[in-house]
Amino acid sequence: MKKYPKTTIAALSCMALLLASVPAVFADETSMPVIPSQDAQIKQEQEDIISAQGVLVEYFDGGYSTDIYLSGNVTFTFLPRTTGEYVLNVEDMNGNLKGSGRVIVSDLTTKTITLGNLYGYHKIVAYSPNGGGGGYQIHF
Repeated sequence: MKKYPKTTIAALSCMALLLASVPAVFADETSMPVIPSQDAQIKQEQEDIISAQGVLVEYFDGGYSTDIYLSGNVTFTFLPRTTGEYVLNVEDMNGNLKGSGRVIVSDLTTKTITLGNLYGYHKIVAYSPNGGGGGYQIHF
């Protein structure tokens, strides 16, 4: 009978040692930093910008902007690449035009336009002369 308890204790000790080493096997895999894909990182950065209610960068002739919640005024700032007429349209989520701004550019200095009385979620679409492109900032 004295051998039985020693065998049981030895078996339990071995099992405890085996189980104790299992987390160590997976530790290298779980401690590796997870690097998000570039698309996921960009999306997260845009969501952070939008939730911070600050500045969003979009592009002329690039289609609709990210959906933005506006609470009054929105200001657009851009450095024109070419002379001509730049158009900025603000549409609600149903596609109805809620505000429009036009800037006739004759020199290539920074331009700013502010539209007011805009509340709720909106999308912005902007056009440059002759599809010249370039970026603009949305301050909301």
